[in-house]
Amino acid sequence: MKYVLANWKMYPTVDEAEALLRTIQAGLGERSRRGGAPPRVLICAPFLCLVPLRAVTDDRVVGLGAQNCHWEREGPYTGEISSRMLRGLVEYVMVGHSERRAGGETDEQVSRKVAAVAEAGLVPILFVGEDSREDDAVARTEQRLRQGLSRIDPGSQRTLVVYEPAWAIGAEEAAPAEHVGAVVDHIKGVLRALGAHRPEVIYGGAVTEENIDDFARLEVLDGVGATRASLEAEKLLRIVDRVWPASR
Repeated sequence: MKYVLANWKMYPTVDEAEALLRTIQAGLGERSRRGGAPPRVLICAPFLCLVPLRAVTDDRVVGLGAQNCHWEREGPYTGEISSRMLRGLVEYVMVGHSERRAGGETDEQVSRKVAAVAEAGLVPILFVGEDSREDDAVARTEQRLRQGLSRIDPGSQRTLVVYEPAWAIGAEEAAPAEHVGAVVDHIKGVLRALGAHRPEVIYGGAVTEENIDDFARLEVLDGVGATRASLEAEKLLRIVDRVWPASR
């Protein structure tokens, strides 16, 4: 696996975020000295933390990301952050997370955000997935994928896609690995049809150190995402250790 995505949501303070990042980086550095390269850890932190984190981020082992942005370059949007403002701070920007969709974000807005991130020279992390277990996972996910990418050229714009069914977020159990593998395989097929040469798709949703082995064995996956496990350095590093063999 290539990636471990840490979404810190609205949890750490600035001081907590800086201490957590330093500990994670120290652990990754120690592992790198043993030989080989661990998967790249992507840290998506609250806006308030990004400036101080930028000063201590080791780009060799960690990619820094934002959790959202507005689709306009600038304007009278009090409380919003544009992708242009994020240049020089982050490499990645999350777009279309189901928690934001649940708050009213539309597919149209998601597509505009993806385009804005791409225009700023950053990498969109596009979240797609079904809302409930009763949904047609493949059909709903493909619809959101196509709409999310409708304003960019997937053949020339690098995009990291996260398959994260909303019903698995914060749940006691993740989606079954067989289900994840089938949906991710379909996502990659759609991405190739849209022109992507090397589609990259990871899974997020209740990933823990206890179930990581179920996903690490899926060759179709390029990584995993974690929230609760990423808020404790040792738990995140144990996930890295479990997926590392798949990265070699």
